Amino acid sequence: FQPKVDLTKWQVLGFEALLRWNHPEHGEIPPAEFIPVAEETGLILAIGEWAMIEACMQAARWPEALHVAVNISPVQVMAQNLPDAVRHALQLSGLAPHRLELEITESVFINENRSTVSRLHALRRLGVAIALDDFGTGYSSLAYLRRFPIDQLKVDRSFVQDATVHPDSAAIVHSIIGLARNLRMQTVAEGVETEEQRAFLQAAGCDLMQGYLFSRPLPAQELHDKLM
Repeated sequence: FQPKVDLTKWQVLGFEALLRWNHPEHGEIPPAEFIPVAEETGLILAIGEWAMIEACMQAARWPEALHVAVNISPVQVMAQNLPDAVRHALQLSGLAPHRLELEITESVFINENRSTVSRLHALRRLGVAIALDDFGTGYSSLAYLRRFPIDQLKVDRSFVQDATVHPDSAAIVHSIIGLARNLRMQTVAEGVETEEQRAFLQAAGCDLMQGYLFSRPLPAQELHDKLM
């Protein structure tokens, strides 16, 4: 779990649940390698359902002010009854819906259809929040920002890490933050590693950040021990 930190108050507001695979023979296998395979084989449905339940179960043990964010694969959005899966995880864990955020990527909208629209709106009716991950790196149309119930835009680490050295990246970050503010959405900057990056983001009006500057991802039990 990696903390999401308020840039103004330097306060932890929640955590993003991250999958890690520690293989007995090959060691740490990064998500960029095993997630695409899981999506191609269909295993992502079982993995995603397990991850959702596990994240909600863990978050239910935390102080009530903290939320948890869970990544949702486009395959899950298209191939399963996601609202029912989320409802089941909430009921099983006892986690209040407003403490759960679902992170989707722009690729969800590439093959957008009526069922995609209805599923995302059904999720919002459950009371959970929806964040758009890796914003600006994939699907080019902005029209979906009007049609879909999105609460949060996440600024991709590639923009964040270049923002203090490349004017073009800085301009992109400023534009994303301004767009989110005008649409009444929060912004979260990913991959913040230096004090210079943090200061830039705070001055630009970004709301939250994640990154090694504050904390590396923590195993569930270690996080629970720190919180308790």
